[in-house]
Amino acid sequence: MKTRTLLIYAHLMIGCFFLPLMLLMPLSGSLHIWGVPEEQEKTEAFKIIGTVPLENQEEFFRNEFKKQNIDFEFEYIRGSKNEFTFRPTSRVHYMAAQEGSEIVFTKINPSLNRRLIELHKGHGPKFMRWLESAFGVALILVTLSGVWLAITVRTYRKVTVVSFLTGSILIGICLF
Repeated sequence: MKTRTLLIYAHLMIGCFFLPLMLLMPLSGSLHIWGVPEEQEKTEAFKIIGTVPLENQEEFFRNEFKKQNIDFEFEYIRGSKNEFTFRPTSRVHYMAAQEGSEIVFTKINPSLNRRLIELHKGHGPKFMRWLESAFGVALILVTLSGVWLAITVRTYRKVTVVSFLTGSILIGICLF
């Protein structure tokens, strides 16, 4: 198989595999920029008396969910000293807040748009975060291979170079 044909196949396969993410990222980002609501339904789930320990927080919270007979699995916790978010947040999830001598647990049901934004931000499942990282590398490879393929065709060379330079200049203007 010729190098050019192999490059075309690789470009096509990588591009098509990651096409859902190629559509998800600009769609969710554009909706966010346009101010489309990213709503979440919040309901208080339960309260407990006590304080969040400084160590073994994941074990502490998992036990509290079990005590309440709530079948909820989280992958990791993000937050501050008094507020804790159980991720992934791209699906129904919980938050906990230390309020005086109580810990208040809130159930959060995000809208579809909010779920898309949470995925976009990298707040989804760990597998999705890995996939998004691979997508970043793949996007660079697909773009570079597409530019290379276009430059090797004489009729596309000028428009490819002019488009690339124009885009680079516009981004440069926005940076400085």
